[in-house]
Amino acid sequence: MAKNEFKPFAIGAGANVTPQADWEEMPALFTGFQSGKASSAQVNKAIRQASFVASAVAQFISDTLSQDILDNGNCSDFINEFKQAIINGSLPAGVPVPWPAAIPPQGWLKCNGAIFSTAMYPLLAKAYPTGKLPDLRGEFIRGWDDGRGIDTGRVLLSSQAATSIQGSLESQDQTTIIPINNYDAIMTYNQHAVGGVQYSGYTLREEFSVRSRNVAFNYIVRGS
Repeated sequence: MAKNEFKPFAIGAGANVTPQADWEEMPALFTGFQSGKASSAQVNKAIRQASFVASAVAQFISDTLSQDILDNGNCSDFINEFKQAIINGSLPAGVPVPWPAAIPPQGWLKCNGAIFSTAMYPLLAKAYPTGKLPDLRGEFIRGWDDGRGIDTGRVLLSSQAATSIQGSLESQDQTTIIPINNYDAIMTYNQHAVGGVQYSGYTLREEFSVRSRNVAFNYIVRGS
């Protein structure tokens, strides 16, 4: 388990800290401690407020990135980790995201059907317990029916073949019409070949388009 070295100070029951009401009325809250000595309760209160927030932020980073957050004085790394945690924390591991480049950013994996280590990516394994990513290369994503009755019989992550298209070939004298019930069958309509049978003197009554306009993106998922 990842560790967080930033610990809150004076958080135990009965800790020696100035009560909140007294703290808010102290002039030192605006001017800082001036002449004389601050009581230990006042100093402890100041330290607790700063350390409490620092510990909470560090724990958020550690939990989100599943990595150790060290008290090593490296402010640059801490800031970068904080930025990455904010990005990752806004999207659960396993959600497909369109990415405009071939190489995913650090900590992300391509949705290409590959096997991944459930030990290395435990958060991803919660979404894909089989340890295998969905293969979204060249695929569209469709909303799960979930009992609505529009796309019945589907289970999550199941694939679906293309829909058949109905059309027909018509003779030149318009006396004969040959139904076409499958898109694959009319792929060679220029030669009027249907189901392996060559037809002459026929024309396609309608032209069909089955591919939606689209833009190619690389689907990726956050690994941790």
